[in-house]
Amino acid sequence: MGSTAKQRTVRLSAPAEYLAAIPHLLGFYPTDSLVLTTLHGGPETAKLGMTARVDLPEPNRRRELVAELVRGPVSHDAPDGLLVAVVAAPDAETAESESDSSASVRPPETHPEPATADPPRSELVESLRRELRTADIPLVRALWTPGIRSGGIWRCYGEQWEGTVPDPRSSPLAAELAVSGAITFSSREELAASIAPESPETTARWSARLNLMQDEAEPHRGDATMCAADAEAVFAAIRRTARGSPLTEEDLLRVLVALSDYRVRDLAMGIALTVWSRAAEQLWFVLVRKAPDPEVADVAALLAFSAYLRGDGALASVALDRVERTRPAHRLGELLRRALDSGIGPEELAVVVRDTAVDARLMIEQDET
Repeated sequence: MGSTAKQRTVRLSAPAEYLAAIPHLLGFYPTDSLVLTTLHGGPETAKLGMTARVDLPEPNRRRELVAELVRGPVSHDAPDGLLVAVVAAPDAETAESESDSSASVRPPETHPEPATADPPRSELVESLRRELRTADIPLVRALWTPGIRSGGIWRCYGEQWEGTVPDPRSSPLAAELAVSGAITFSSREELAASIAPESPETTARWSARLNLMQDEAEPHRGDATMCAADAEAVFAAIRRTARGSPLTEEDLLRVLVALSDYRVRDLAMGIALTVWSRAAEQLWFVLVRKAPDPEVADVAALLAFSAYLRGDGALASVALDRVERTRPAHRLGELLRRALDSGIGPEELAVVVRDTAVDARLMIEQDET
């Protein structure tokens, strides 16, 4: 699951505009996906809340999935309504049993042309509708499209209307994000590739050098003086990144060694709540592409927390994938994955991050006395 809470002010006044905004809400163009967006307020005008995406389920997983979504992240967001989009090519629909079939948003001022038959995946939407009814959450509108692209068709479930999607690249949200420098990737795979290892040669070289540096640091691990020096090495690298000063390979390796102390790592996590957050995220982004296993897990977790706290759930999710492939039992990785899956928002998670950073600082200060 990926979700985002990008804080932008745009106006969406028709179903087609919502579909065109989805890639920018997620950070990538979804395929074979179920997309949910919570609404707050209304009925004439409502604010977009959380947007979440999951892969389309197999028929035998449909009821279980919609129950997990509605009882978990959707209900946690306490919405006044829900928008749904199914993105699936017609020929991609799996055979399904008949026995299982038992921003601001305003209604458009004009209706598009009427459609004649139910869109694909209607059984999935009906299962979702029933689960939402049990939770007393209105399904405001459910849409289907084979793909989010300029001129692509869309249709409504339960309402016999259809239309075409405007160019997502020209949507109000696209323009707003372009000003901030945000990128919308063509697919989740392209997003994941942006934080993939830089090259086998870099990984091998860094692995060898890190082994030597870790061996040198090991006898001093836990020493208060060493811990303070490690923290300063990380903060100095962030300050230099903010100034645009280049860091050497030695500098970057030194940061990785420092972050292997969980107290320094937890302290560094708190930087996401400060004015240095963007510089820190730039540093984590560089390191996650260069660091070998298992050291990449710590910096990937920091990147995931930083991304999620600023509302980029898609980047947070792919960074967590790196953590889980490298160190499945990583404490911070497990914490953030639970937060994403349960629908805990950035504001709530910020409290946890702040407390964790404070605890780390207290531990360091106690060791120094």
